[in-house]
Amino acid sequence: MKLRKLAALLLSASMVAGLLAGCGNTASNDQGAGNTGDANSEQTGEVNNASGESSLKGKRVRVVIGSTSTGGDSYMIADMVTRYLGEEMGFNGKVDAVGNAQALDAVSKADGDGTTIMMFHDMAYLSVLFGAVGEEYSLENLTVGPRIGVNPGGCFVAHADAPYNNLSEAAQWLKDNPDQTLRVNIESGSASHLDFVVWYMWVKEQYGDDVASRIKALVGGTTDEKKQRLWDGNADIIYADYSSCVEFTKEGVDAQLAMKLFDTCGNLEGSGVISMADDGITFNGEPFDFNKDFFMLFPKDMDEGILNEITAAMQKVCENPDFQAEMANLMYSNVTAEDADLEASRQFITDKSAIAQQIIDVAPSLDELT
Repeated sequence: MKLRKLAALLLSASMVAGLLAGCGNTASNDQGAGNTGDANSEQTGEVNNASGESSLKGKRVRVVIGSTSTGGDSYMIADMVTRYLGEEMGFNGKVDAVGNAQALDAVSKADGDGTTIMMFHDMAYLSVLFGAVGEEYSLENLTVGPRIGVNPGGCFVAHADAPYNNLSEAAQWLKDNPDQTLRVNIESGSASHLDFVVWYMWVKEQYGDDVASRIKALVGGTTDEKKQRLWDGNADIIYADYSSCVEFTKEGVDAQLAMKLFDTCGNLEGSGVISMADDGITFNGEPFDFNKDFFMLFPKDMDEGILNEITAAMQKVCENPDFQAEMANLMYSNVTAEDADLEASRQFITDKSAIAQQIIDVAPSLDELT
């Protein structure tokens, strides 16, 4: 089934909106810590509970994310959800940006009482499928919770004066310039890794081994580090989040810092940026869409009653107009209460990870790509 058709089918069944890239690490513009309540409530641990009793009322909740940045989509979505969920359930939550491996380790070893939650996107399971982290962190060894949001804005970024405006033009440019290479900065085991290998395989199919072999992966780095590599000329293309780079596309930006954004992982409505699918990038001959989908993870022995409370509260948050407005302001997509339903969320993530596995099964190794 076509990836686009599959995505639409799953979404209509309250399952899909799409997946990963870059990546878990993003730009470092400090945001609030995600605490809820006034100064007195922080000292006492009491927080206003908007919807009555909950097992987490008055407790402190640690929310770990798979990024070390406090300025990118992973932090901002987790922070928003934590604030609204804390108000709904009466807990005092704080987001802890520890990185993917550390977050997976923390949540896998946590008590199943809901006081430690992981909020992250597809990299949480992609990193296992790619072999970047161990099988002990697979979805089967954790508890998948409700979905919390979608970011279709993971994208490829080049300097404003680059001689191409999208990935298909970059491939044609390589063909026309046989002495040139393209260095693309991605993150291992991430959404950026997946999107990159899909493009690499498409180039190999359309233009042959010679052109594809001149596409080289640079692996690792936060978004700030990736930007610096681009500005210093040490990378030709980076994978980052639209929201962390769009300021460098505006009129008046210093020429050395000016960027162009292209080939988003999904359809970023209103941005004017082309998507991979609309650019003609395909997998198995079908248009490729793979948004970054955010969801919660808990330890394997998570208390079922508390999990159901968190899920019900998240469904209320999804219907909150203020939350919806905050998400839209950052060009993130809200999920519906039906999408956040526990069983629908689990089916969605299972189906999406199966698509990712199909890609990984035929993808070249990082050794070949670097």
